[in-house]
Amino acid sequence: MPIITLTSDYGLTDPYLASVKGTILSEIESVKLVDISHTIQPGNFFEAAFILRNSYYSFPKGTVHLISVQEITENKRWLAAEVDGHFFLAADNGLISTINPEVKINKVIGINLRQEVTLFPSRDLLARSASHLARGGSIDLLGREIKDYKESTIMRPRIAKDGSNILGSVVYVDNFGNLITNISWKTFRETGKERVFEIVLPRNKAIEKLHKSYYPASPGSVLALFNSQNLLEIALSGARGKDYNGANTLLGLDVRDTVTVNFK
Repeated sequence: MPIITLTSDYGLTDPYLASVKGTILSEIESVKLVDISHTIQPGNFFEAAFILRNSYYSFPKGTVHLISVQEITENKRWLAAEVDGHFFLAADNGLISTINPEVKINKVIGINLRQEVTLFPSRDLLARSASHLARGGSIDLLGREIKDYKESTIMRPRIAKDGSNILGSVVYVDNFGNLITNISWKTFRETGKERVFEIVLPRNKAIEKLHKSYYPASPGSVLALFNSQNLLEIALSGARGKDYNGANTLLGLDVRDTVTVNFK
C-alpha cells in the first residue's frame, strides 16, 4: 500500500488538515496516511526541514511527503522533488533544499495542473499531486523540470583553523526542552581527536563530560550527550516539558543560541 506522509503548521484544531486528508482519500482510497507533525511553528520551514530530515529515511523508498508549511509564497509556485528515492511536495520557499543537503536532489518539477489561483494549494494542488505519485504516476507528468527553484542553507558548525574549537548552535528544541545542536558526532570525533574538551553554553557553567543516557544523575541535572540522530544535545535529567521544565527554560537558551566545544 502506498504511503503519503503529512507535515504542516496547521495545528490540531482547524479544519485544514482534515480537508487535505479528505482530498487525498477522494483521489486514492488505498493509501496509508501518516502524520509526521502538525505543530510546526507557523511558517518555520527550518523546523519542518529538521523534523523531516530526521524522519523521512525511516519510511520505504517511494514514499510521498506532503509538506504544508509557508505554503503561500510570493512566487506562487509549488514543487515536486525526487530526493534519495522519496518524493517531496512543497511550496517553492527554500524548504526542499534543506531536507537533506548531503544528498543530491535528482529532479525538481514546477507543478502545473492548470489550476486557477488558489488560497489553499495543499488541498487544491499538492494533495492531487501526492495522489498521482502514490498511484505510481510519473513525476514528469506534474509539470516541467526547473533549475531555478529557491534554495536555502541550514546552519552549519564552524571549525577553527587550528582545530581548537567547534562553534555550533542550537537548531531545534524538542518537546522535552532538550537543546539539539548542529554539531554531529562525526565532526566532534574528527576535530577533537580524543582530546579533553569543554562544552560552553552562553551564561552557564561549562560541561566537561558526555553521557550515554538521559538519567545518569539526579533529576534536574544538566547533561550533554549525542542523541539518536548523532547530534550533540544538551538535556535536563527528568525533564517534564519545554514550556516549564526543560533544559531550554532552565538555561535560558533557544534556537540559534551558540554552543561552543573547546578542545585542550
